[in-house]
Amino acid sequence: MNLRISILLVVVLLLFGGAYLVIRLLDTGEPREREPWLYHIDESTIVHIEIALEGGEPVNFDRPPGSLDWVIQGDPDFPVFMHRWSGTPLLLSGPRVNRVLADKIEDLGDPASFGLGPPESVVRVSDHAGSTFEFHLGIPTPDGVNQYARLVGDDALFTLPAVWAQVVNRLASEPPWVDFTTWN
Repeated sequence: MNLRISILLVVVLLLFGGAYLVIRLLDTGEPREREPWLYHIDESTIVHIEIALEGGEPVNFDRPPGSLDWVIQGDPDFPVFMHRWSGTPLLLSGPRVNRVLADKIEDLGDPASFGLGPPESVVRVSDHAGSTFEFHLGIPTPDGVNQYARLVGDDALFTLPAVWAQVVNRLASEPPWVDFTTWN
């Protein structure tokens, strides 16, 4: 074997060995604590979603029994535009919170100072067994990266990613209607 290749292989082996040793020395062995879920529900069991923006009428989305298709409730019901809707049940199956700011929102002040009294938006997600999760979204945090939220029945104040909240709010402000005018 060529001497240069042998030296190169020894150097590569030393680099990998050193990297492994550094990683093992820095590892505490304790699993990192993950942020909690605001709530968690299996996306395949979701049958009803209701979203209401402050001062507006709620928009209701339903999945009829035995169907995989979603409709926007109305007179008549309209099918959702699947290209805009496709990830929505997964999105609403349960967000992870970025931070738990307080176990009791009152410890930090008036809920209205976080946009939660009254809330900026109210979201209800129901499954086929009749369980319903309701959460309220408030105003964005001062840095604009997160948005305040609370789960009804829980006194805690959470922050969720603002991008996630914008997508959820957009479902009420711009429902994913099927545009039949573009169909041939």
